[in-house]
Amino acid sequence: MLNSIAILGRPNVGKSSLFNKLTKSRNAIVSDFSGLTKDRNFGYSSFKGKQYLVVDTGGVGSELTDFSEAITEQALIAAEESNLIILLIDGSQELTSDDINLFEIVRKFNKNFIVVLNKIDIKQRSNAKEDLQREARERYLKSAQSIQEVSRNYRSI
Repeated sequence: MLNSIAILGRPNVGKSSLFNKLTKSRNAIVSDFSGLTKDRNFGYSSFKGKQYLVVDTGGVGSELTDFSEAITEQALIAAEESNLIILLIDGSQELTSDDINLFEIVRKFNKNFIVVLNKIDIKQRSNAKEDLQREARERYLKSAQSIQEVSRNYRSI
């Protein structure tokens, strides 16, 4: 079975650019105009002698458009069907509630995923990296500590 990678993120974070880079193609349309990708794009990439199916998705966010519900549905199908999810975040902007919500959604798939900060070469400085680390620490380390405490208490019974 072919391993697959789904690229998710909010609109205009660079998902199609990453897709084109990974697939060494120009199959995905790239523009400063938000919302061009409406459906999933498929391509292939090779890494260390293995071939992967790479799936570009439309942007997932809270902004409502005529197609936003269908775009989100297609992105989540891609995530569900993939072996690895790349959550792409715009590192030139502050972390948004859409980024955090999408992080939560991706985490609940209980699959391998990585968070990639894109556009960090843009001169504008943001706190996205630090905000993401803080958010993860606050939400998930506390959860992990609670699980460890419950586990310790359970063993002592």
